[in-house]
Amino acid sequence: MAPPGKKEVDNRAFVPSLRSLLYAIGFSLIFMFTCIELGFVSQQIHKYGRWSWNYASLEYRNSLGLLLTAVIVSLLVAIFHFWLPLGMTTLLTLILAVFFGTGGGIIRTVTPFRGTSCRTKRVDEYPPKWQPFAHECSRVIVIEAFAWALFALYTFMFFGSLIYLGIIRFSLRPTRGGYYASPNRTV
Repeated sequence: MAPPGKKEVDNRAFVPSLRSLLYAIGFSLIFMFTCIELGFVSQQIHKYGRWSWNYASLEYRNSLGLLLTAVIVSLLVAIFHFWLPLGMTTLLTLILAVFFGTGGGIIRTVTPFRGTSCRTKRVDEYPPKWQPFAHECSRVIVIEAFAWALFALYTFMFFGSLIYLGIIRFSLRPTRGGYYASPNRTV
């Protein structure tokens, strides 16, 4: 108990609120999506190895390496975010958003596989260098989809952290004259 006239300090590790619930849901989704992405990326790297001639393009191989790095860092952030300072978590969310966005963008640009093309296109309709990889179509699309999903989650987490830190503020400033009028205008 605090002495009379003084407030008791709240030192709880978890305070139930909408913000803490959203952060818990966000980091849970990040952890689950990262585990899924790790499985698919590591399967591709394990299957085709480290030699560039086993892949259809060098860009695809390098994007898998970028995504593997991002996934490892993302797992560490998702597991240990509770003990990291908020400023460090904010910086890491920005970096990981860039990594996942870049990985998803490279895969989107380099590969000929699109959402429904796995079932509708025949193997001979793909470019010649991608024809041997046509059976990997759905896996490549899943890798791209989870890269974009993690990009979106980390972007939301980044802006949420900036708002919480007070770097971005939203406030209403009423204008007497309406939306476009000068505040000094008398009506």
